[in-house]
Amino acid sequence: MSTSSADRERKTLPGKPWGRAARWAASAVILWHLAAVLVGPLSLPPTMLTDRIGPIFRPYLSATYLNHAYKFFAPDPGPSHLVRYELEMPDGTKTAGVFPSLTDEWPRLFYHRHFMLSEFINIAPPDPSWTPQMDWTRLPFTQGQQQYARSYGDHMLHKYRAKRVNLWLQEHLIPTPDQVAKGMRLDDRTLYRERKLGTFVEMP
Repeated sequence: MSTSSADRERKTLPGKPWGRAARWAASAVILWHLAAVLVGPLSLPPTMLTDRIGPIFRPYLSATYLNHAYKFFAPDPGPSHLVRYELEMPDGTKTAGVFPSLTDEWPRLFYHRHFMLSEFINIAPPDPSWTPQMDWTRLPFTQGQQQYARSYGDHMLHKYRAKRVNLWLQEHLIPTPDQVAKGMRLDDRTLYRERKLGTFVEMP
């Protein structure tokens, strides 16, 4: 056998198989990654299970950018959230609105950014007293949620030169298949509920 033939044969031979420790380590890494891929989507909306195991995976999910809200889109997207506001101007006139708004936030990416702002308040860790049976409209806001609301209120006071702003968090429920079959529209007013975020005034 020529030298070149021997070299080609050696190149085609399989490499040294992994040892048992290496295989166990690789399997553990793969299982960890697959678990993290599942935990990310299942964390929205929050559940008792993901609230407990989520913090374990959170650093890895953030580092690998796997913390996407896939569950928002499918298979059970759940309700969406908006912020309704009422501005009181220095001359006494009042202006009301809501964000995100397809009319006011354009192009679409601008709308999406406002939509993320309204969802941030809702996805913040819930109050420790929260239970699945609690009336959503009576659920207290946590300190983190209040800080979000305060920053939104300050921004709107500055942007619109308003004297006072009232904010409400709106939840837009999804109609059931039976309700849709009976003709209910997606924007039916009965599908909306809200609770007040607070009243914010211009700082002296």
